[in-house]
Amino acid sequence: MPVKLPKYAHWVAERRFLVDAGKAPKLDEAGARRIEDLYIEGGRLRLRCITQLATGEREFKLGKKYAPDNPLIGPMANLYLNEEEYDVLARLPGTRLAKRRHKVGAFVVDVFEGDLAGLVLAECEATNRMAAMAVEIPDWCVREVTTEPEYTGWRLAQNKDGVI
Repeated sequence: MPVKLPKYAHWVAERRFLVDAGKAPKLDEAGARRIEDLYIEGGRLRLRCITQLATGEREFKLGKKYAPDNPLIGPMANLYLNEEEYDVLARLPGTRLAKRRHKVGAFVVDVFEGDLAGLVLAECEATNRMAAMAVEIPDWCVREVTTEPEYTGWRLAQNKDGVI
């Protein structure tokens, strides 16, 4: 039986890969975005601040990724916030992580900061499983980690498993 899509959510198919930084293409810092996530304690909510490094422009959103039956595809909903709303929610307890996100072809490449410095992940996203599986994987993506829970944003923020 098909899973019912929660109200206001959309399907997101994602694949994640460990990146060999030595083989990866040169990343353009000017076009990068800095992403600061707060995984709010007690649920599946993620508060995000995205800063365009070239301009300093910021975007704020509150997202929820529903627990997927299949790690490749699941429902997600986002609510866009203003800075004042973000500031109120940013006081909530939870765990944080920060990364710089670069666009490389069909992928985004996340270079993690802080305790996760040295970890580089690539992700491709599509609206369905078939499209995600059809993406050509570059040689700098050395291992797919889509089905490994320790490479999800929430688990990385917890950094419980000493992934790197």
